[in-house]
Amino acid sequence: MSKDGTTGAEPSDGAPPMAMPGKTIDYTDGRAPYDWQSKFPPEARKHICYEAVILAIVLLILIFLSSIALVLSGGSYLVAFPALGPNASANVDPRMVVLFFCGGVGGTTFSIKWLIHAVAKGSWHLDRQLWRLFVPLVGGVYACAVLTLLDSGMIIGHPGDVSRGIASSASMAFLIGYFSDGVSGLLTNIANAVFGTIREK
Repeated sequence: MSKDGTTGAEPSDGAPPMAMPGKTIDYTDGRAPYDWQSKFPPEARKHICYEAVILAIVLLILIFLSSIALVLSGGSYLVAFPALGPNASANVDPRMVVLFFCGGVGGTTFSIKWLIHAVAKGSWHLDRQLWRLFVPLVGGVYACAVLTLLDSGMIIGHPGDVSRGIASSASMAFLIGYFSDGVSGLLTNIANAVFGTIREK
């Protein structure tokens, strides 16, 4: 430390701040101080607000449904199908419903984070709107598919485990939904290993 009490890491006047490993220091989004107005035109801001409201509502609904599914996940339930016959029934296990809803919560959380990032950085555009709105559904489907593959032992390096607790499964479902883009590559590798690549056929 120098005589003036500085450490030497402080930036000089007009110089950019020194980067610290593992930390993000630029929260200005390239703006000058007191530059507070949105750079998006009114029509774009309307679409951004519309998308944000939809994602917020979807997130709240999925959290609510996930909570109900977790409460009901203690056992299987007998569901009758009178339209198919007097004795037509099936045992329904809500575990897969839990996985879908928790994966959807993860996917929605990622979509909201990406929306905030895209707006702040000026990279938001309408052509990505479908992707952000469908990520929650894709995250739920991926959560069901990947955890089923894990339980069956089809993923190399992971022995089958059908005894995984519901809390552990729900946590993994959230992470799979949140990182659904990376999961796409994992499923591609599994499909190539099981069915072979297109070139081989």
